[in-house]
Amino acid sequence: MENKETTIRILPDGNEIKGNSNMTLFESLMHQGIFLRSDCGGKGRCGKCKVLVQNGAGNFDEVKACVHKVEEDVSIQIPAASLLSSHVMDKAPLSFPESFLKRMAAKKRQTPRYGAAVDLGTTTIAVYLCDWANGEVLGSIALKNPQSMYGADVISRINAIVKNPENLPYLQKLVVNSIEWGLGKLMHASQAGAISKMVVVGNPAMIHIFTGVNPESIGRAPYEPVFYEAREWDSAALGFTSKPFVVHTLPIVSGFIGGDTLAAALAAVFDRQPDGALLIDLGTNGELLFKNNGSFYAASCATGPAFEGAELDCGMQATPGAINGVKINGDQKVASLSVIGANGGDGVQPAGICGPGVINALAELYRKGVVKSGGGFKAGEREFVLFGGDPNNGNHSVYISQKDIRSIQLGKGALATGIEFLLMEAGLVQPEKILIAGAFGNHLNKEDIICLGMIPDLKSEKIEMAGNSAGAGAVMALCDDLYLQKAIEMAKKIQTIDLAGNVEFQKKFVYNLSFPEGAC
Repeated sequence: MENKETTIRILPDGNEIKGNSNMTLFESLMHQGIFLRSDCGGKGRCGKCKVLVQNGAGNFDEVKACVHKVEEDVSIQIPAASLLSSHVMDKAPLSFPESFLKRMAAKKRQTPRYGAAVDLGTTTIAVYLCDWANGEVLGSIALKNPQSMYGADVISRINAIVKNPENLPYLQKLVVNSIEWGLGKLMHASQAGAISKMVVVGNPAMIHIFTGVNPESIGRAPYEPVFYEAREWDSAALGFTSKPFVVHTLPIVSGFIGGDTLAAALAAVFDRQPDGALLIDLGTNGELLFKNNGSFYAASCATGPAFEGAELDCGMQATPGAINGVKINGDQKVASLSVIGANGGDGVQPAGICGPGVINALAELYRKGVVKSGGGFKAGEREFVLFGGDPNNGNHSVYISQKDIRSIQLGKGALATGIEFLLMEAGLVQPEKILIAGAFGNHLNKEDIICLGMIPDLKSEKIEMAGNSAGAGAVMALCDDLYLQKAIEMAKKIQTIDLAGNVEFQKKFVYNLSFPEGAC
């Protein structure tokens, strides 16, 4: 089809933007900084991106923006529920080490200087507006990474670039626009002035795409990044449209271990942790860092997007309406649900289930005998309904499907096997201490993840929820160059373990797909 420019008129204000006949309505709006919800990653399943398109008779038809092509000039209305709104970060509080807090307190109070720390995740982007001269976080927001329409994992996005190199600047623009949009929201709310610098942490593929560097070499053996060193970038060259500022990225350790892992290690003061300490940064990718005899070992495993609520049948981000806790009673019925935002008295009804919610629900179903060790439903069902819903009242059923369970099994199997091989490389069988980092990990119940076999069975006091350590580490590197230097030095000392090339990994992975018996 010929590539044709179209005009999209947004009612009721009548604002006009330019579209493209080869793009979906979702993409055309995104190019103009208008972001819609897309909990399914733009695959036309969730219906969260529905808009009203005016037809020839002057009436409106409801369409899914992620699959609707704009081939002619059109007038649309965007329901408020379809807009992607930023939300105050409440899913992973930042926890800073005492050493950092003391360094900031010792600084003479200075005139505020503004900057941003960004945790660029595969599924979620977290932006922190800071007064970096005084070490203060002024505000934070999170939003879905819009690149997810090209795939929920980094390999899918790399393949999209390999297939069509023009996708690289497009994917870069998507994430830069998202960061700038979120930062603008924060600056307006806090009445902050222009930022002078930014620190961005993320896995190697995300950082390559963000900086406009082709990540193709990361997607094929031997999985080598184009660059490893910490770098400075000019904001305008990256596509930011605001007053120019400098952008810092942390070192890259290997094809799958990047600045986000180093940032998490900074916040966890990992170099001072005891031997036997294991840091797990949980998300779409699971990054593992282990310390033994003064040496550091790292590995990455593809845990998948299900841990963050993506690509589940009823999955969504941890925003109002998401089920984040479930209790199953003795007769295998739902006893109670915990729903984000339901305690505010505004009548929030379940709209889906987020990552921590599905882990809790699955652990409960396993404890109560609804799900077998192998992952199947005991009675042969294909799903378990958590909330019945009523479509007539705008509510839909929220359930866990057999496919959802298989997705969780794949993620937990990869994580458990990665931990096992990392310990083996370091000469140990069990860790002495586990620190669980990441927005997703912060809301997990220790007993649930042990029950499902995601982590080794340690005593509760030896497992620590570390919050969004990658975000905290990014803030530390933004506020004090000492921590950027620490990240550079640590990167030189880490020995990476190649799980993809290990022929025994697949055998152990298959074994670890099952839930352990007797762990609950």
